[in-house]
Amino acid sequence: MTEILNTDSLWNHFCSDCSQECSTTAFTITPSSVAAPSTVYFPFIKSFVENSNVTLPTNWSSTWKSEIPHNYVSLDVVCETYRVENYTQEASVSSVDLLSNVGGQSGLWIGISFLSIMELVEMIYRLIRYHLHVVRERFIRKNRPQP
Repeated sequence: MTEILNTDSLWNHFCSDCSQECSTTAFTITPSSVAAPSTVYFPFIKSFVENSNVTLPTNWSSTWKSEIPHNYVSLDVVCETYRVENYTQEASVSSVDLLSNVGGQSGLWIGISFLSIMELVEMIYRLIRYHLHVVRERFIRKNRPQP
């Protein structure tokens, strides 16, 4: 695995179609120490040892209950939890939300633009009106009879 991951030519040749993994199973190993094996399993262990090729001590028939915990190792594999965690990805914005957001933003900016244009038109109107007023006042002063 390390060689394939570190060599670009091997990765491109063998794993060009590989996508991201869709599921992962992780097994955590937690060692613990307990007086093992349990006394419940002693008869099964005794029959297993007697039927295997292990050499037994000479006084096995009388001391087998003390020999098993001192001379044999027990390994118990247990499930830590039965809980299953599923992680899923969902879109946070749906297509309807996207369209409404775009419409709302464009409406907002078009509205602001329209108000800006109307303010510009009002400013031009007031400037024209002011200049017409100034011109009319000059015209009236000019055409007034002099005393």
